[in-house]
Amino acid sequence: MPATPDVVFEAPITYDVGGGQATHAPMVRATVGGVPTKLILDTGSDTHLLTIELAREAGLEGEPGEPGIDSAGASVPSWALGEVSVRIEEADFDLHGVVAITAPAPFPGWGIGGILSPQLLHPDGWAVLDLAADRLFLVDAGEADLADWLTGRAPTTRLLRLERQPGEGTIQVQAAIYPRDPVVTLLDTGAKRTQFVRSAVAAAAGGPRVTTGHGVGGSASSGSEVRDQALAVGGTRLPLPALIVADDARGPAGLVGMDVLRGTVLAVSADPERRVLWQLPPAPSSPE
Repeated sequence: MPATPDVVFEAPITYDVGGGQATHAPMVRATVGGVPTKLILDTGSDTHLLTIELAREAGLEGEPGEPGIDSAGASVPSWALGEVSVRIEEADFDLHGVVAITAPAPFPGWGIGGILSPQLLHPDGWAVLDLAADRLFLVDAGEADLADWLTGRAPTTRLLRLERQPGEGTIQVQAAIYPRDPVVTLLDTGAKRTQFVRSAVAAAAGGPRVTTGHGVGGSASSGSEVRDQALAVGGTRLPLPALIVADDARGPAGLVGMDVLRGTVLAVSADPERRVLWQLPPAPSSPE
């Protein structure tokens, strides 16, 4: 008889940034030093980040750190905050190794005060991002019991078990643009659109030019758009009506964004030796 997982925390996920607008990124409502804010749940981050503006308003002291490089290649100044207490809904979390950065341009107006690495929220367990029901769970369970719990909640779905890249703090797996060979691919809840480097894409990459996103330093990255591709991952093919072909890669060769992840469930852990559980809707698919 499988053990029942222990759900130690549950919170709603929001996309609301006010004024009838929504962002692509999943967020939780939080309080830092008595200051209410929203924090993005970003599996593409291997550390917790707060804006320096929020840190100062909350009375947090920071030591200047080494500049970092954002996803678009821009240099980003940073401050080391160390351990920070954050309240998410009615639960308190002690976050370790927190770094502060200057707020990206949209953050202040949207009430966003930083970025959480969800896989680090429960170091000995799992973070389950239910991007279909818009809920965050922190769960104590073995992989088999967690898989049973996930499929019990949604019996008709497909559950992929994906090996992670060794030693990586972000959620990196093997995936391909069919029929090309698999490449290291980041499952990134902080990214809006799915993109792969040119060498990993099966079709000619001569589509219209598009901006693929902005790094936290404010600089933009760009690429071209190709249509009607398929993502091959974990023995399943997922249709990609539009795929961004990146001009260059500053990280993994592939990135799966919220255009694919929204409507799915992602279970991740701080331990890169644990597999990723990715629960997909019961839509038809073709085997590899």
